[in-house]
Amino acid sequence: MSGNYYYFVAGLPDLLLDEGKQTAACVEFAAEAQEQLSPGDFGFFNLLRLPFDNDNLVKLVEKKEHVADRRGCIDEAELAAGIKSPDALPGYMQRFLEAFRENRPPHPGLTVADQLSWFFYEEMAQRENAFIRDWYAFDLQLRNVAAAINCRRSLAHLDALSTDRDKAASALLIGRDDVAEAILRSNAPDFGLAAQLPWIERLLGLSRGKPLDFEKGIDTLRWDTLNEMTVATYFQAETVYAFYIKLIIVERWRALDPKSGKERLDRLLDELKASYTVPELF
Repeated sequence: MSGNYYYFVAGLPDLLLDEGKQTAACVEFAAEAQEQLSPGDFGFFNLLRLPFDNDNLVKLVEKKEHVADRRGCIDEAELAAGIKSPDALPGYMQRFLEAFRENRPPHPGLTVADQLSWFFYEEMAQRENAFIRDWYAFDLQLRNVAAAINCRRSLAHLDALSTDRDKAASALLIGRDDVAEAILRSNAPDFGLAAQLPWIERLLGLSRGKPLDFEKGIDTLRWDTLNEMTVATYFQAETVYAFYIKLIIVERWRALDPKSGKERLDRLLDELKASYTVPELF
């Protein structure tokens, strides 16, 4: 079980705003978390930053011009050095780079980014922290279901629907857990997953709207799932982890749609103010 961080969690609303003008950046929040969390809890926190490192690594191996995303926890110079000598990098990156160097993709048909993501999700499933395991398991299932729904929509005009859908889906799905296998097998509207994934009907309903609304709905589902996952964690590190993921969502929508970003920021502030008070004994 993680430690308790009463004052850090209770002070999160103050970290969010700078005189009501700006959201605390994810980079700044990570620096604050490093100061406040124990080394062990911060180690788990850094696992939530690895997707940004994954993006940086893919751009390096594909030799694309880019500005490194500073939200990751691995310096880009370390990533660049790791391409030649990956021993200091996380295990899933080492396995990916070995396969990439030998030009033997373990999952042909997937993009380079998805190849890396496959290794990443496999490793996150083995982590000892339950929040990390559960979050990435949900995130993978949500990603795969959303990809399959989009695939069906884009192929709806084809005559040989099932064959072409299978080909397209197999090039989009990451991992081969029960959810991925059901998606590849089933022609049912819910892929036969309604009993296993209680949120799938909600997602299917959202998919009938505009693409932007679908994207907003996916992030709202992520947000609501985080609330469910932390309903009993109160001032523990898991609350900090969930806050960080929500902050990523806020930043994303502030960049894509400032109005939506402000709405999510307001919701985050309201949740924090309503939920957290420091116990009297502290």
